[in-house]
Amino acid sequence: MQKLFRPLLLGAAFASFLASCSKDDNTTPTAAGTGQYAFVINEGNFSNGTGSVSRVNKSNVKDIAIDAFGSANGGAVLGSVVESMTVVDTKGYVVVNNSNKIEVVSLPDFKSTATIAGLNQPRFLTRSVANTNRGYVTEWLGGPYPAPYTAGRISLIDLSSNKVTGTVPVGINPERMALTGGNLYVANSSSSFLTVISDASGAATGTIALPTPASSLVVDKNNTLWVLCGSDYASQPAKLLHFSSGATPAVQQTFTFATVGSGGGLRIGPDGQQLYYSYRNGEYRMAITDTSLPTTPLIRRNFYGFDIDPSTGLLYGTDALNYSNPGWLIRYQPNGTKLDSVTVQVSPNGVVFY
Repeated sequence: MQKLFRPLLLGAAFASFLASCSKDDNTTPTAAGTGQYAFVINEGNFSNGTGSVSRVNKSNVKDIAIDAFGSANGGAVLGSVVESMTVVDTKGYVVVNNSNKIEVVSLPDFKSTATIAGLNQPRFLTRSVANTNRGYVTEWLGGPYPAPYTAGRISLIDLSSNKVTGTVPVGINPERMALTGGNLYVANSSSSFLTVISDASGAATGTIALPTPASSLVVDKNNTLWVLCGSDYASQPAKLLHFSSGATPAVQQTFTFATVGSGGGLRIGPDGQQLYYSYRNGEYRMAITDTSLPTTPLIRRNFYGFDIDPSTGLLYGTDALNYSNPGWLIRYQPNGTKLDSVTVQVSPNGVVFY
């Protein structure tokens, strides 16, 4: 699921469901592809392993393969809680959280080519820049509720053999990652720091303290890091932090939200100059040169996932409705005007483009 800022202490079964989820939607910026398809990540129902990915033709959203993996692989299912997907060249790496695996598929047909096993509650995959054969995968350890979550890890994946080659300890409940200045920065959604990993060596080199935990972060056109820290729902409102560039970034701007409540789902537009994030009941846009947070949402709607098409600039929002019936993909013009929509599958949490 994509809402880390929901209350977590709701009983063992539901808390276990939440542990496989987080507002910070599910996708990683993709490599160049055909420009024709949008892949919608559908978590599915937690209890019955019905996660899927829907392949949408961007020129006509009604042209949709509702379960691309099942259609291409003789009715096979991806597994329980499809969390995210990353495109690497002509392959898709589909992270299946509750099934503790990553399915590797060819694109755009979605035929299975490999399964990466030996993982634990995997969340997101990011490809190394220094070593393009290496992938980083965030994983949660400990739990589920009422057992406590413990410090998580990054698994290092050899993308040629699809094997785990090592692990790196990080904070509690690691989520998204961002690469800049020769370092990988890991957002730990239950620890108030970023973990810093050398992209060259794949080893941890330190941490960066934050006011509250964060689960989303992006890099802008100037190769500087932006981090959205969540609210503690008591006294600390959410904060958007802008770091300086270089190998040892420091906070150079802090934007504090007006009320105690959490922002989430920080994204960056295709030109690297526009930030997007969800806050309260809307989706907001902010230029990286702005000196204050916007006060009016671009779209007055609460999405479960939100992503921006890198080739067209169109905005893609997903609505999970009641999390048990098929949800919606809704597209918007860059100015926030609704364009069209299509029904997908259960709990759509984001979109990947190819």
